[in-house]
Amino acid sequence: MKIKIFVIFMIIITAKILEPNAKESNSYVNWQEGVVVSMAEASVKLNEEGEVLYGDSTEKTSIANGRDMAYLKAKEIAIEKAFLAIDEIPVDSNTTVGQLMESDRDIREKIYLYMNDYAKFREMPAGYLKERCRLELKLGYIIDALNIDFPEEPFPLRADRDIATRYTSLIIDTRGLKIKPLLMPSVFQEDGLEIYGKNKVNGKAAVKNLIISYTHSEAEALKHKKAGRRPFFCTALKSLNGNPVISKEDVKRIFSHNDNISYLKKCKVILIIDR
Repeated sequence: MKIKIFVIFMIIITAKILEPNAKESNSYVNWQEGVVVSMAEASVKLNEEGEVLYGDSTEKTSIANGRDMAYLKAKEIAIEKAFLAIDEIPVDSNTTVGQLMESDRDIREKIYLYMNDYAKFREMPAGYLKERCRLELKLGYIIDALNIDFPEEPFPLRADRDIATRYTSLIIDTRGLKIKPLLMPSVFQEDGLEIYGKNKVNGKAAVKNLIISYTHSEAEALKHKKAGRRPFFCTALKSLNGNPVISKEDVKRIFSHNDNISYLKKCKVILIIDR
């Protein structure tokens, strides 16, 4: 099975096409859940007499075997679709995962291994003569495969700290700014200083939680597992290369307590974005 997935993977990377008879299916990135999702279905093969065939051969078999072969085909198509979705994931405003895969063989091979070892496959009902497969892979595995350095540089210190207030997370409302999800986003102060991003967070936390999580409303943000009991809410002033910019006053409040730096290192940051 590993060899077969690898062959599929290399076809996608080099040609980026699907076989002509592959059925259309859904593939997308669910940024709220932090996963790549792909769904595909395939039909049981029948001959002209309506008898079940074993895969693409002319050998007749039972309906159970025919359904098993159809599920394997659906699984194969789901993998193809997942790789196409991964290919388009933006790392930052200038780079996609696909571009990095094309330039670095190690990244290609790691994503192949993670797809094989960690993707979750689920068989779903699709009718008597059809099988459907749902694939799910956490985005953290994609981050890990990119071999990104997380130096954990210190957060900027403030000499003019506000009254110390402890928060559990940072929620930034960016609606109206057309900000899109990124694997490696940053948060900037209004003078252009980067106050949050890959160079400051813990690498293991970034892989596990994503540097920033995305929702579409305050209610969704508050329900998010990152939010905690006392999140700090603020509104982005503008977008800088697809990243939110917040006011100096908000930054001062965020860094008013040392414990708040701890939650930032653990990637407890959520953006509310446009639908």
